[in-house]
Amino acid sequence: MRVRLIFKNKEKGATVPFHHQYYLFRFFKGLIKKCGKEEYRDFKHYNFSGLKGQTTVSKTGLHFYSSKITVVFSCSNKDFIDSIIEVLFSLPEIKLNGLTIIPHTVELENEIEFKEETRYICISPLILLTPEFSSDEGKKFIIPGSNEFVDHLRSALLEKNQLNDFGGFEFYPDKQYLKKLEDRGKKYSRVYPIFDQDVPYEVRGYTFPFTLKGSPELHQYLFECGLGLFNDKGFGMLDLAEVTPGSQTVPYFTGQLEN
Repeated sequence: MRVRLIFKNKEKGATVPFHHQYYLFRFFKGLIKKCGKEEYRDFKHYNFSGLKGQTTVSKTGLHFYSSKITVVFSCSNKDFIDSIIEVLFSLPEIKLNGLTIIPHTVELENEIEFKEETRYICISPLILLTPEFSSDEGKKFIIPGSNEFVDHLRSALLEKNQLNDFGGFEFYPDKQYLKKLEDRGKKYSRVYPIFDQDVPYEVRGYTFPFTLKGSPELHQYLFECGLGLFNDKGFGMLDLAEVTPGSQTVPYFTGQLEN
């Protein structure tokens, strides 16, 4: 399931870095620890987006001017999401770098009936390689759609899900989109900071639309848990490239969770 965590923006114009997944990762790890459930202490099968709202960009980062800010949070485990929400709404406010936000409401995204072929966009960077200390290996560029690119996607899926077999898949990047960006001198891959126990690394991430063919079960898993590596750190979140009719969200948290 996927929910949208909606916050009030306490101070319009406040700033966070352009790539702020690390601050969200530390925040969610704090919520997991605070919920006090031993089974979730090392749980990693969840995913989240960056902060969404009306912004302007400057050298210091993203300035948020909207009255409300949203984070998409996703996991196949409903109890895990409910535990996060309960702890979240016990907090009067949250400080994320230069931004102060107040928990407001939670909305539930409708379930999707996936077909074998689905077109996606990346709403957070897709990571293929694990960075190593004092090495540039994690920043290596791999051509989208190449055998090497797909092999890394397959390895990441097997690493996270060794006990389940969703069958094979086919991955097709949107070549027209990639060519259009290249012709305009724009980028679809960048090097991003990533942290492991506060040790900084750099790793290459990709954001572009693509089509994936596979079983509906595979689509459901990737949509809820993310594609590629470091999903629990806020990388590899997907969304449908085309809006499905009737896909509006519905209220999920109105002060009390359903049993």
